[in-house]
Amino acid sequence: MAARHDSFEEVSPEVGELDKEAFAALMAEDADAAAALLTDLAAATDRELRMAAQRLATRVFVQVGRVGRARTRGTRRLVPDRRGDGDLDLDRTLDRWDLGTPLAEGDLVTRRWTGHRRTVCLAVDTSGSMTGLGVAIAAVAAAGVVLTGDEKLRTSLLTFGREVDVVQRPGQRRAAEDVVTHLIGLRGHGTTDLAAALRAARLQLASEVADERVVVLLSDCLHTTGDPPETALAGIDRLDVLCPLPTPEAEEVARALAARGGGTAQMVRTLRDLGPALTRLLG
Repeated sequence: MAARHDSFEEVSPEVGELDKEAFAALMAEDADAAAALLTDLAAATDRELRMAAQRLATRVFVQVGRVGRARTRGTRRLVPDRRGDGDLDLDRTLDRWDLGTPLAEGDLVTRRWTGHRRTVCLAVDTSGSMTGLGVAIAAVAAAGVVLTGDEKLRTSLLTFGREVDVVQRPGQRRAAEDVVTHLIGLRGHGTTDLAAALRAARLQLASEVADERVVVLLSDCLHTTGDPPETALAGIDRLDVLCPLPTPEAEEVARALAARGGGTAQMVRTLRDLGPALTRLLG
């Protein structure tokens, strides 16, 4: 761990010890390095160090996740619609349409006025590509989504790699601290079945009474098993993507998938990118 993190010995100067003041100083100087170190400490083999890091991570990541809570208030707003209601949204339709092929009904994206009755499912990729800072970003995003939920925005949460795990169902109010503890306990491994995740998210949204059903996919979108993800978009009004620590390939794939889902892709290159990205997607 010392080889991976330059500040390891300052933050943990003795076996089983976590210096909170040293961590706070590192957080102020380099939030990304501090978050990546904390997620690794939360999985340390030393029990005392691991438990102390988990308690600290819960407080820190929930606090950072509160940044994404503020949402624009109002009675009505324009939203993309893939059910054909409203006026044609030419730009989003062109993004979805595979040029050179006949335009299918499912390729049409319109815009309509709606209220704030929405249901959002955050699907967090926990496959082999999610490690270090990526785990911290996932934990903060999960906290932000859980904290944002209210009577106008029903939220749910699942994690996925090859298999899907439902962490919070719509209408269930799970403490943000519990969600963070769950997320930082996961470690990236295995393959990525994006289509299975999208279908599971659709099932979470299907029973909800809402004007708009949205999936926010936190992933590099590089699926390694299962069906192509674009085949699993039926029943989802909008798919937005949070792409953590994107490579050029991941950014290209994430933007293309979000466009097919009538949404947008936000690149999260640092922890500080996450709050504004969540506000844009949930606002």
